[in-house]
Amino acid sequence: MEQEVILSVKDLNVKFSLRGQVLHAIRGISLDIYKGESLAIVGESGSGKSVFTKNFIGLLDKNGWVDSGEIWYNGMDLAKFKTEKEWTKIRGKEVAMVMQDPMTSLNPLKTIGWQIEEALKLHQGLTGEAAKQRAIEIIDDVGIPEPERRYKQYPHEFSGGMRQRVVIAIAMACNPKILICDEPTTALDVTIQAQILNLIRELQKKYQLTTIYITHDLGVVANVADRIAVMYAGDIVEIGTCNEVFYAPQHPYTWALLSSLPQLGIKGEDLYSIKGTPPNLFNKVRGDAFAPRNPHALKIDFLHRPPYFEVSPTHKARTWLLDPRAPKVEPPNTSIAKAMESHQKHAAANTKKISNEKLVEVKDLVVQFGSNRNPFVAVKGVSFDIYKGETFGLVGESGSGKTTIGRAIIRINPTSAGEVIFKGEKINGKIPHELDKRVTQQIQMIFQDPMASLNERAKVDYIVSEGLMNVQKHLTKEEREAKVSKALSDVGLLPEFASRFPHEFSGGQRQRIGVARSLIMEPEFIIADEPISALDVSIRAQVLNLLSSLQKERGLTYLFISHDLSVMRFIADRIAVIHKGVIVELADTEELFAYPLHPYTRALLSAIPQPDPKSEKHKVLEVYDPSIHNYTVDKPSWVEIRPKHYITCNKHELEQYQETLARAGKEG
Repeated sequence: MEQEVILSVKDLNVKFSLRGQVLHAIRGISLDIYKGESLAIVGESGSGKSVFTKNFIGLLDKNGWVDSGEIWYNGMDLAKFKTEKEWTKIRGKEVAMVMQDPMTSLNPLKTIGWQIEEALKLHQGLTGEAAKQRAIEIIDDVGIPEPERRYKQYPHEFSGGMRQRVVIAIAMACNPKILICDEPTTALDVTIQAQILNLIRELQKKYQLTTIYITHDLGVVANVADRIAVMYAGDIVEIGTCNEVFYAPQHPYTWALLSSLPQLGIKGEDLYSIKGTPPNLFNKVRGDAFAPRNPHALKIDFLHRPPYFEVSPTHKARTWLLDPRAPKVEPPNTSIAKAMESHQKHAAANTKKISNEKLVEVKDLVVQFGSNRNPFVAVKGVSFDIYKGETFGLVGESGSGKTTIGRAIIRINPTSAGEVIFKGEKINGKIPHELDKRVTQQIQMIFQDPMASLNERAKVDYIVSEGLMNVQKHLTKEEREAKVSKALSDVGLLPEFASRFPHEFSGGQRQRIGVARSLIMEPEFIIADEPISALDVSIRAQVLNLLSSLQKERGLTYLFISHDLSVMRFIADRIAVIHKGVIVELADTEELFAYPLHPYTRALLSAIPQPDPKSEKHKVLEVYDPSIHNYTVDKPSWVEIRPKHYITCNKHELEQYQETLARAGKEG
C-alpha cells in the first residue's frame, strides 16, 4: 500500500548568523512525512530538531534563514515564504505546534476559554455561542474534568499537566492537519507524561492527524512513534520504523544513545556514556560528523560524508559501516529484556555494604508555608534515617514535598515541628553559630536547574569558590585557585574554564560546575535535587557516573531527589516514595521494584517509559486514586511489612498487602 506524502522536505539547508559568524544548523536534510503517521525526531540538545520543524510553520529566529532546499506542502513550497501574511494561511490552520513549556505559551491575563475561542475565531470562523460550545467540547476532548467550570479559569489555576492539555486544546482548536509536539512532556511527572502521550494518541486517531514528536527521551518514542528519525549535528543519520530503530539500530550514534539509558545500566558499574562533544557547526564539518566520538570510525569517516545505505525499504542509515567493503562490527546489546535479567543477577552481588552509622535522622518533620490562620502543610510528619555512605532516594511527583524536605535538611526552609539530626546533633531551628558554620560546610546541595542556580554575571572561578571564601577566610588567592582547579578537574572540566561565564557552557557542563561548587567544601553529605532532569540522555549518564565515582572515592552520602524511578533504580540503595507530604513506602531498591505494594508506588512504576516498543505499546497504566483509602475510623500507621520494607497503611490494607505478598511468594 503506497502511503500518501503530506509534507516533503528536499535537501534543506538552514543557516544562522550569530555574532558575525555563520552557523550551519541544518545540513542538507531530505524527508517525506506521510499522512496520518506519527514520526519521532530524536536527538540531543543542539542537534537541530526544533530548528528543522520550525521551518514548517515559519517560526525561525530573525537571525536564521533557509539557505537552500524545498519544503512542499499542499502544492506550495514553504521554503519560499517570506511574509507573515503567507504564513498565516499555514500556521495553526494547517500545521500547529505544541511547545515545551506550557506556561510561556499561555496568556496569564486571559481565561482558558477565551484563549481557545480566539483560535476558533481565527481559524474556523466560529463566534459567540457556537465558539463557546466548541471550546467546551475541546476542553472535554483533552481530558480536563468539569469543562464548563474550567472554561472560566486562568492558567495559574491549572497544574503543569493540565496546562499542557490546555496548550494541546488550543492547537486542536485550529483543526490542523499536522501537529508538531516539541518535547511536550519534558517538564512533566512520569504519570502525567504517560497520560499526555495517551491523549495525543487518541486525538490523532479521532482527527486523523499527522504528528511529529521532537524529544530526547527514547522511552517516550517507543510509546508513540510509527517511525523514528535520529538527528545528529543538523543531519538525519538514521531513519526507520520504531521496531527497526530499537531492535536493529545501524548507526553508531543510535547505538550510543540506546546504550546510555539508565535502564540498561548495571548497578555498581559505570553507565555507558558518549565520549567527546558534538562538532562546532560554525566550522565546516568534514566526513561523518559523529566520527570523532565513534569508537568504530573508519579512515573514510573523517574524509567523506557517508551516503544513506538502505537496510530495508523503510530503514536507512548514513554510516560507512554499512558499505559492503567495511569491516563487520558487532552492535552493542541494547535489549531491555536482557538488561532486566542481568539486573536481577547482579543486584545481589553489587549491593553495597552500608554502615550502621546513622549520618542523618529525620524525625516527625513538619514543614508548613503561609500564615498560621491559613497554613499549607507541605510535609506531614515525615521520618527516615540515612546511613553513612549510602544513596537514599526520595521519589515523588511535583508538589509531593520532596524538594521541601531537602531544603529543610539544609536549613533553607524553616521547619514547623520535628527534628533533623546530623551526626548526632539537632540542626533545625535555632542553633549555635559554630554548629551552623560546620553544617554549612558539611552539607551541600546540587540544584535541579543548572541555568538558574548559577550566577550569570560571575565567572566560574568565583561561583565555585564563593562558599570557601565564607568558611575558610584565611586561604590565600593561590591556595583558593588551586582548590578551584582541583574541584573542576575532579568533575571532568578543564582548569582554564575558571575564567569563563556560565552561558558559555552546555547544560551538562553547567551541572558539573554545580557539582564542583558543592565538592570544594569537602562535604560529607550531598542533597542532589533532580540533578539530571534537565539534561540529555548521554550527559545524564556522565553526571550519574561522576556522582557514583565521587561517592566511592570520598565516601560521600547522598540524598537523591527525583521523579524518575528508572534513574533511581540505577543509583539508589534505598528508596522512599512520597505523596502529598507523606512517605507511603520505603524499601531497598530491588525489593521495591520486586514487591511494590502501595497503589501510588505501583502507579509510578507502571508509568516509567521503557525504551522497548513491544512492552510500551501494550502497557497498562495504573492510575492512583487517593480516595481508595478509607481512614475515617481505621487510622493508618507506619508498618514494617517485610524486613526493612515499610509502608503507610491501616489494619484492613495491611491484611490485603500481606495477601499480595503471600501470592507473590507462591508464584516467585
